[in-house]
Formats: sequence, C-alpha cells, structure tokens
Amino acid sequence: MTTIATSSSSAGSEHAGLFGVLAEFDGPQSLVDAAANIRTAGYRRWDCYTPFPIHGLDKVMAIPRSILPMVVAGAAASGAIGALALAWFCNAYDYPMIFSGKPYWGLPAHTAVAFPALVLSGVVTSFMCVFVFCALPRFHHPLFEMPQFRRVTDDGFFLAIEATDPCFSPVNTAELLRSLGAVSVELVKD
Repeated sequence: MTTIATSSSSAGSEHAGLFGVLAEFDGPQSLVDAAANIRTAGYRRWDCYTPFPIHGLDKVMAIPRSILPMVVAGAAASGAIGALALAWFCNAYDYPMIFSGKPYWGLPAHTAVAFPALVLSGVVTSFMCVFVFCALPRFHHPLFEMPQFRRVTDDGFFLAIEATDPCFSPVNTAELLRSLGAVSVELVKD
C-alpha cells in the first residue's frame, strides 16, 4: 500500500504523476448537487462531463458567458467595413470613373461586396476562436485512459478535480466525492 503525503507543499511536487480524481455519479441531479458542493468547498480546477447538456450546470459551476459572440460580431463588422472601405478606395479615390453621371461610390451598389465579407469574416473568426478558446488540437487527455470514462458519451455523469487545484488532496478529495454520493472514485494518472 502506498502512502500519500498530505503536506501543504506546492501541487506540482506533491502530486507528481497524478492528474486528479475522477468521480462517477448516478444521474444528472446528483452531479449538479455534487458540483454545487465542490464549488462551495473552494475547488477551482474541476470540470463536469455529461452525455447531454444539463440545464443549470453552467450556473452551478460559475462558468462565465463566452466572449465568442462579441469577438465574432466585431470581426464580422470589421470585415464588412473593410470591404466597403476597399470599394470606396478603389472606385471613388484611386481610380474614379464617371458612368452616366452616377456618383463615384454608392452604398447600395457595394452591399453585394460587404455582405459576403461580413459572413466570411465571422465564420473564419468563429472557427479560429473555437480552436484557441478550447485549446485544440489536444491529442491526449489523461481521462481518456480511464475505461469507465468511455461511458461519458452514453450514460455516464462524471466530475473530475485536477491535482493542480490548491485544495486538492488525494485522500480528502476522494472522501469528499464519496460523501457527495459518487458511485465510484478513482485517481487518474497523468
């Protein structure tokens, strides 16, 4: 039997080779209740894994709203304004031509250029930001090595607490998860 150190040294040296603790719960409500208690206990580096979205879980986990919609809207507006500015520069400033007494530049004629630029800028920005915000591509995660974690896409409800959390202790954290109604609790190697 191995002895687990419970000193208050830094998490990196104390829990070397350990990713954290994985706990399985029997249903969505027990997972939400456990998440609320984990947050109240002061844990900060933890996550929940479910086969489908659970209403209210993000509030319990205190996940802030994503800035992705604002970034995409800003990029889309910048793309449209940039396309209109380029059309103005080319048609009214750099190489002005008079056709039948029409103005050098007009907004209605150039909306056909601005709209695709708006859509393209928004799509490319959202695609790139999802990769950046989600830290993709990630080819390996320690939880993928756990056999029971394969059920997360089917019928498993899991909560994982990372060893880098300041409140983490392998023994105390596992006992806390068991007291919150976890069906199984296992240490996850890194």
